[in-house]
Parts: sequence; C-alpha cells; structure tokens
Amino acid sequence: MKIALLGAAGFLGGAAALELSRRAEVDELILVDYVIRDAKRLAKALSPKCRWAMADVGKPVELSRLLEGIDAVASAVGPCAEYEKTILLACAGMGVAAVSAGDGTLTGADRREIDAAFRAAGVPAVSGSGMMPGWTELLSAHYLAASGEPARHLFFSPDRFGGYAFLRGMARRITAPAPPPRGSAGGSWFSLPDGSLVGVPEGKAAGRFRRITGTAGKLGPLGKEFSAALLLWLRGSMSGRPGGAPAAAAGVSSGDRYARVEDPSGRLAALTLVEAAVRLAARPRKHEGLLPLPGLIGREEAERLAAAAGARIETGG
Repeated sequence: MKIALLGAAGFLGGAAALELSRRAEVDELILVDYVIRDAKRLAKALSPKCRWAMADVGKPVELSRLLEGIDAVASAVGPCAEYEKTILLACAGMGVAAVSAGDGTLTGADRREIDAAFRAAGVPAVSGSGMMPGWTELLSAHYLAASGEPARHLFFSPDRFGGYAFLRGMARRITAPAPPPRGSAGGSWFSLPDGSLVGVPEGKAAGRFRRITGTAGKLGPLGKEFSAALLLWLRGSMSGRPGGAPAAAAGVSSGDRYARVEDPSGRLAALTLVEAAVRLAARPRKHEGLLPLPGLIGREEAERLAAAAGARIETGG
C-alpha cells in the first residue's frame, strides 16, 4: 500500500504521518509539503518507509505529478475553502482515491462536481474526516439518529489543537458570540456562517476571540488575517484552567438530545484521517464517488478510534 500525505509538516499532518508510519499495511508513505525541509526532516525521523516531496497543492498540475502509483491520498491541508476542492479534483483526475480532513463544509454544487469526477474515475473519496465535519457526522449517524440536520459544534484549546491554517480559518469565519450548545464542553462560543458553533476555553483565548469578532471584525479580512497570526504567536499563553478543557471536542444536538466526543490529547482527528485513508486504499474499486464518512467507519470502528486516542463518547437528553 502506497499513500501520499499532503500537508505532512503541519499540526494535523505531523500527527497523521506518525500514525501512518506505524501502520503495517502501509509499505510506502510519501510526505508532501510546500516546505521540503520540514517534510524531509519528518520522513527521516519516522521510518525507512517514508519518502518526501515538495508541492504547491493549490496547483493541480504540480500535485498530479506526484500521484503516479499512489493507492490513496490523505490530505491534511487547510483551509478547506481554499484547497479541498482543487485537491480532490486533482486526485480524481489521476484516478486516485482520496480523503480530506476538511475544516468546513463543501457547497452542494461542489459536492456534486467532486462526486461526478470520482464516479467517472471509478474510485472513492471522502470529504471531511476530522472533528467538524468528520466526527460530527459519525456522532449524528451512529449515536444521535435524529431526523433532519442536527446542530454541530466544535470546541478546541488553541494552545493544544490546530496549526496556523486552522486558526486562520477560524479567525476569518467566526461572526459573533453565541450561547453554549447543548452537550458542550463549557467555554465561550461563537457562530460560523454555516450555522455551526465553535468554542474556546474561558480566559485569554475567549478574550482574544471576542476581540476578533469586535475590533478585528470591523477591519475586514485584513484585520482577521492579522488576528490569526497573533493567535498562533500567542497560543502558548492561552491555556485554560489546569486539568480542565480538553484539546478538542465535537458534538451534535437535536432538540433535547445530544452526542459528543471529548478528545483530551488532540489526536483523534489524525487517527480518523489515517483510518479513512487506509480503508480507501484497500477498498474494492467497485465503490466509487464521494462517500459519507459513516459509511466507511461504522459505530464499532468509531469507538475503537476514540479509545485509541483516549477520547470519550457521551450521549444525553
């Protein structure tokens, strides 16, 4: 099995690279990043099965040249709105199965276009295998079983979860403070344009996110871009109460019912991306098109992944 990991030197990519290098099914792992020095250093530190390559994944031609002979692509590149569609269509064009961690929801039109491209290529793909989307879909399908679209939320501790692309995406997307969702991990909460919510621990993190929606928000995209850089620079000083907030938590709710997963270590998103990539690489080619993550990872597999990351699944209502 030969897998290419995009964005390998980032926060999520680095954790996924470590897990993929340990998987017995993976014979060769190509670590791809725009900063070749970081990809090379990571490959040498992990395993003899690792190789490295440089690519600007925003350029389909540059990405496509790396996909010859690859069984599956795992993308840890963000933000979703800027890169996910381009990456997935490039993989479909080369007939390579692909999974993207994602940090947002593709539009209906983009999903239809990507689904058609992978069906034409005769290979499968998954969009969204991180915390939200990803675990919010797994929780909704396997634990909430609600009719209609449930409300989704993501909680994260900036000092222990997410890299620059993630923080940049959050800083640019949050719109206004919001009340805590049902089944949340506490903290301060903010709205996103798609109706989902994102939360951070009380204290310095919450104060800085409030300023993004206030002062920086009034300055437009440039102000939010500056705020994202400031969040990354100051992330070490934004820890919550000792022993309090998890690194990340994702949840869904419908009416008075909810389901959530609490991830103390911040490893769950990486483990889920890895599991999806390995399953796609081994999946019979009769499966094609854009697949839902719950169709690839069932309830038992989800519970096994949570246990491996030291995460806890809760339901209530």
